[in-house]
Amino acid sequence: MSSARSFSVRTAPTRRSDRRAADDQTGNLSEQAYQRIRAEILFFQLAPGSRISEASLTERFSLRLAAVRSALVRLAQEGLVEKTDERTARVAPLTLKDVRDVYGLRIMLEPRAAELAAQAGLSVAALQRLRRLAESRYEFTNHRELVDFLKANREFNLLVATSSGNARLAAVLTHLQDLTLRILYVGIRSLNVSEWFHTTHVQIAEAIGQHDGARAAQLWETDLRYGERLISDALLTLPELSRVNLAGTSLESRK
Repeated sequence: MSSARSFSVRTAPTRRSDRRAADDQTGNLSEQAYQRIRAEILFFQLAPGSRISEASLTERFSLRLAAVRSALVRLAQEGLVEKTDERTARVAPLTLKDVRDVYGLRIMLEPRAAELAAQAGLSVAALQRLRRLAESRYEFTNHRELVDFLKANREFNLLVATSSGNARLAAVLTHLQDLTLRILYVGIRSLNVSEWFHTTHVQIAEAIGQHDGARAAQLWETDLRYGERLISDALLTLPELSRVNLAGTSLESRK
């Protein structure tokens, strides 16, 4: 009796520890699957409207099926993936309506965030970082440079958003920036507007550094309206648009 009790006491913590380790590993694999699949979608390596199966993603990323399945649930909640059946999904199509909706929200919110950031002022380190990010450029024939540029552009925008002093506004803009990644990729992969972005960002950084909120907001809105027009024009040349109507509903889904 005594020996049995002693054995039980020694092994119970080990089992709990094993379960925790297994849970942690499952969680890490699910997060890894989510981040990798999401990046492929946002940076246009999984094209809008393309069908993806759990099995194909498992093989592509050398991940477990359970991790891929968990990742797809999260991506569906974000609107980046649409489930077509139990084991197959589709990357959410990219439409003109998506562009207009995302940019419409950004135009309402981001110039105000820039104005607030200019009024509040950035630390010396943050302003230096903003100016360095404003110098980012890209070669439009190189995928890696496009990705690096889009990441720098996102960081520039979010640095301003977080400096607005409004945490909820920054959280909303973080989500919009993520949605903008694949939208922007469409435009800049075929048109070299590197100098436009560079010039505008330098001017915005200077306006913020001078606490000129009105100037920062005006420059930001001009930049967004130009971007929306650029992306909308670029979308019209995409083969994917032949399967999508201008209202944003996939014609393929009606078959």
